[in-house]
Amino acid sequence: MTKPKTQNSAVVLATLGVYLGLLMAGAVPQVMASAALTRQFDVRDEIESSDEFDNKPDDKRTPVSTSVQIYLEDVEQFLTSLGRLAARGSFDAKKDTFNLLQATVLPCVDTSRAGRFTPVKFESTSEAVRSPLATFSREMVYGYSLGDCLVNNAFPDVEAVDSRFDLKLDGQGLTARLEVKKGSEQEARKLLESLNAALRIYAAAESTRLRKRVIDHTRFSVRNSLVIVRLHLARADLDSLLASNAK
Repeated sequence: MTKPKTQNSAVVLATLGVYLGLLMAGAVPQVMASAALTRQFDVRDEIESSDEFDNKPDDKRTPVSTSVQIYLEDVEQFLTSLGRLAARGSFDAKKDTFNLLQATVLPCVDTSRAGRFTPVKFESTSEAVRSPLATFSREMVYGYSLGDCLVNNAFPDVEAVDSRFDLKLDGQGLTARLEVKKGSEQEARKLLESLNAALRIYAAAESTRLRKRVIDHTRFSVRNSLVIVRLHLARADLDSLLASNAK
């Protein structure tokens, strides 16, 4: 299983620094779209292997189930951040809105190569929410290592992993949607089975109320060769969940 390092390289921080600088400056979506960032960074430096679960002989977890665990942790952390902001009056789950859309293409190489991170949209009615939004979006850049290395127009001479992340809060509620591309619909359906099996394991395990709600409202699906991870919480559910979690 692979995951992003907690300590990002200076180059990646510089890349995200440009991005976050635009966000904090209140750049409009058109500006954000034109700021499609392509920076050089070494994929080997930004991805680290983890044998945390390999060291537990009685652990039944697989790379896919570990990906599901990390997803659950990331969503729970994001919602916990919203709950803290709501408790301080900096965020109103009944009124505030946000909309974040990003696309990522990471080359499958062992040597230094530019990854393409494109922030398409970043809008929020609450300035306080921009920080947890940016943190959550960075976690989604890697697509939880679920995508396949495929031929991609962004890198004509090398295969790459393609993912897309959409996060929004509107009148219908909170929706987080992650799309990763597989080599075929057959491969996508194999991954779908593994994801559903992993989610059932976590659903049966003891967990916090917040984690249970995330599990209950998460769905996996397939469209052609795309695997889609989707979370949806209605406005009323989100408001009560954040209120109880902030206590």
